Formats: sequence, C-alpha cells, structure tokens
Amino acid sequence: MKRIVPVVLMLSATIAFGQKLTRVMPSNSLAPFANAHTAKPEASTKSLGITLWSDNFDNAANWTIDNDGQAGMEFGWNINNVSDGWWSANGISSTGGGNYAELVNGDPTATPGTQATGITYTLTTANPIDIGSLGGTNHVSLEFEQFGARFNDLQEIQISTNGSTWTTVGNNLDKPVLSQAGGSAYANPDLKSINLATILPANPGNVWIRFSWTTNFPAQAANANVWITYGWYIDNVKIKTNPTNDLSITSKYWGTAGLNYYQIPVTQTAPIDFQIEVFNGGINAQPGVDYSVNVNAGAFTASSSTVSVASLDTVTLTVTNPFTPSGLGNYSVVHTLGADSTDDVPANNSIANTNFAVTNYIYARDNGTPAGSTSNGPDGFEAGNLFDIWNQQELKGIDVRMLGGANGTAVGTEVFVKLYSVDTTTGDFVFESESDPLIVSAADLNVNKMLALNVPVTLQPNTTYLAVIGSGGTGLRVVNAGTSSPQTSFFFDYADQTWYYQTSTPWVRLNFDPSIGVDENTAVIGAVVYPNPANDVLSIKADFKGASSVQGAIYNNQGAVVAALNFTPNNGVQNQQVAVGDFAPGLYVVKLQSEEGVVTKHFVKK
Repeated sequence: MKRIVPVVLMLSATIAFGQKLTRVMPSNSLAPFANAHTAKPEASTKSLGITLWSDNFDNAANWTIDNDGQAGMEFGWNINNVSDGWWSANGISSTGGGNYAELVNGDPTATPGTQATGITYTLTTANPIDIGSLGGTNHVSLEFEQFGARFNDLQEIQISTNGSTWTTVGNNLDKPVLSQAGGSAYANPDLKSINLATILPANPGNVWIRFSWTTNFPAQAANANVWITYGWYIDNVKIKTNPTNDLSITSKYWGTAGLNYYQIPVTQTAPIDFQIEVFNGGINAQPGVDYSVNVNAGAFTASSSTVSVASLDTVTLTVTNPFTPSGLGNYSVVHTLGADSTDDVPANNSIANTNFAVTNYIYARDNGTPAGSTSNGPDGFEAGNLFDIWNQQELKGIDVRMLGGANGTAVGTEVFVKLYSVDTTTGDFVFESESDPLIVSAADLNVNKMLALNVPVTLQPNTTYLAVIGSGGTGLRVVNAGTSSPQTSFFFDYADQTWYYQTSTPWVRLNFDPSIGVDENTAVIGAVVYPNPANDVLSIKADFKGASSVQGAIYNNQGAVVAALNFTPNNGVQNQQVAVGDFAPGLYVVKLQSEEGVVTKHFVKK
C-alpha cells in the first residue's frame, strides 16, 4: 500500500568520531535511495564523445574560490599538487597528475570541534565557457574525476548560464556513508559524468561550472560534527559531446506495496514487483527497450512491455508479472535492460543483482551490511522501520543491532524496543507493546540482539506496523544497513517530540520465533530430538525427572500446534516417535512442559 504519513523532514543527530586514514566515524548521515545497477552484455563499446573544453587545474587563475570568509589551507578550497587535508595522505590519483582542487574543513582528529560551521565553500570557473562557439549543442555532458568519502557532506555540482543564477545538476548523495559501522571511500579516481542536455537551451552560449560544499543537514548547523568532511578532490574537468546511444537507469524499485525486504518470513511472503526508470541521454531515439528479471537461474522470468524512448525522455518500465517466493531459501534476481541499439555507455545502465531470503521467523528491511549509525546527541530518540503484514501472526520479539567500539553505544545505556501500528486514517503511530529495559553490556554490541515484548501482539493482515529501538538518554548508537525510500524508516526526537523520516535503514527487525519468552528449566526437564534435520520420523527423548504433570506439543513457525505429544507422569526417561513426513519443510519447535518448568527444542523438516 502507498503510505501517507504527515512527516517529510530528515534528521541528523550528533555524531561521535574516531581516528585515521580510514579514520572512519559513526554517522547518522541519511542517504537517498541508492540506485545500483547491471546490464545485458553489449557487442561493442563506442567513443564517449568529443571533448569541447577541459581544465586540469594547472593554472589556478582559471578558477575563482570563495571560502566564505575562512582563512588558511585547512579551510575551504585550494589548488595545488599536495594533499592538505587530514584524511588522505596522497590526494587524488587522477589520470592527468599535477595540480588538483581540494576541499577541506579543519581536522576533527587533531582539533575536534574546530571545523568551520554555517559555511558554503565554492569553486567556480573564472571565465564563461561558450559551448556554441566551441561547436557544441545542448547535447553535452560535464565530466570530471573525483576522490573523497561522504560523511555529512552535501557535495554539489552546479552550472549557470548567466554567472549569477545557479542550477544544481548533480551531487554525491548516491555514495555510501563511510563510518566505523561500514561504508567505503570513492574509487580513486571516480569518474563522474552529468548529462546537461535537459538543462541547457538548444543553442547554448556561456556556461559557468561550480563545485559547492556545505553540510547536508542545515537543521543541525549548530552541531560542529555535521560539518566534518574527509575531503573532496577534483581534477580533469571536461565538457564533452554526448554519445549517440546512451540509456541510463535513474531509479530502481523492487518490493511489495512500496517496501522491500531482505529477509521475509515464509508466513509473510507476497508478490514482489520490479520497476526501473530509464533516461535516454543520447542523441538518437532508442527503439526496442525493455526490462526483464530472472530469478534463481530461470526458476522465474518476466519482462516489461517493449517501448521506444525518445532522446532526453524518461520512461518507467514495470515487469508485467510480479514474483511470489514459493518457500524457504535464498533468492537472487538478475536484472537486464535491453535495447535494439548498442549502448555507447553500458556502465550507466547496469543493475546489480537483488538478493534476499525467505526465512522461518525474521522480517528484515535492512540489507545486513552495517554502514553508519543513528544517534541523537544528549537527547533520547527512537528509530526503526515500517513493516506490512499480510497474514495474521503473533509477534513476540524485535531484533536490533547496536554499534560497538570506542564511539559506539555506551555500555550501561538503557534501551528498549517498541511496536506501533499505523492508523490508516490519520497516519499516526499507535503504541502496541514494548520490551523491558535492557541495560547494555559489551556482549550486546555489534551483534544481532533480540528483545522480547512484554505482551506479544497478534499482528493483523493488511496492516502496517512500525518497529523501533529507543533510549531516553545519550548513549545509543543504532546500526544502519542499506537505504530506505522516504517515509518508510522513521526517527522520533524526544527533544521536540516529532517524528522524522530517515533514508538510512536502521537494523530493527521483526522476530516471529514462537519460543521467544518461554522460560526454560533444563534442570527439571531434559530433552533430545533426532535426527535433525528430520525427513519421515522424529524421535524425542524426554526426561521429566519424576514430574507429576507433563505435556508436550510440536509447533510450526506460525505458532500453531501440528502434533500433540503424549508422555506419562512420574515415569522418568521416555521415548516417543512422531511421523513428520507430511509436515511442510521448515523449522519447528518441540515444547515440553511440567509444573516445574518448560524446555523447547528446534528441528528442521527437510
């Protein structure tokens, strides 16, 4: 379902930071929806265009620097052949060598908190570039080499046709955040190309180019940590004619009713849709364009309709038939963009494989690869994700991951998890249940940690729920893993009592394991189940140790009883065999209980 929630802001929180080159810092930087891509192999590759204009920073006078009143090499832009920042010793490994432009803003390791705040640093061509006189039309692209890493940076590329009004034509928000929780620096060098054809008039005249740096979180501008940067290096700036044939993928979506999951409990499987947006940045129209998916090497294949895409047009391609997973296991989806013409720039129309799993109990929006973290300085907060429920099921626990390390979650912090339902009329979050407080120990950090709800909640079909982890104090750092489309992952700020959405995905998962919350007492009940996995017959050896009241049952992964077990009171060790040949494949729970306690054992039915 399309969700409408009356929250449209993004929040960054206070960030603690660490040390050296890969000096990686935990972050609550919020990334936009990431578009990674792979494509159908093409027969050949053509020229990428003719260079109309270029500059490699050998003459610094070709550029105007505005460092917003800051002085010194450690603040703002500079042009030379030496890396002056704190993070990278050698700067950019550009193909041209020599001088390059570099952006720095203090040294947060040597002098923490002294980075300049409330500033915008710009680097602009000193003279206009007359594209028309150089023989070009609006079918041109801006290309440059860059290096750096993203933290809370807003690194923008802008152009102007009059020298005073600026249009942002690109940024680096597609790059992952580099922090102690994960992420990576840019390739060295990273070649970036921005198509200007839709921005420029058909017969362009003068154009100015600008590289602009500021914080991505102006609402937190008083916090020095949101002004930290690893640095941004630029070299070999060019304006080139566009290729003849150039389809590029501008967005990708896969999921169910607007949400995608990397782990799906078998009870909550539903049809998965696949969709991409394709832009034709080439000079020629592109006929015969389609989009197809192939799941698990041909187990399922489907395609969109075939269309023709005019030059500078964008089309949406949707695979006609959705895919519904049929059982437990891992699923890999290969995506292919096809066209009648050979693409001149195949790298920008490739789509990375999509990998997800159908599990017994876990429902996860995060991709399982830690990258950054969410925190809120001295103020309490909650952070988590929306989940759609398609079949009624009892929820007993929520899994979370808290960042460890020197700048991670503080040992001794009190945390909890909560579950909310979403009011379909107002969009409000309605409290359903929460856990007891957990006092965090070192063993709870950098691991998947389950917190049981005080009162289990029977989740209802066709209902959306929000699961969160929270703390009333300052010490919590929630690991992020992957990105979320707007208004699908949320952050509640205790200071202003406001819900915000965030586009980093917190590691907060639903856990439907029916054995959660069961108190076991193996001192009074002993049990062994075998073979495990089981195919036709499961053997259960139980020792109730003279208990006067005994009972047992086998439960499926929805918590339903699938077989009753009959044991005799006051009879010590007992053996029982259960025919499981007709059981559906999956994970099951054997639960044995006496007046003294309970014990549970898991087994897998092949």
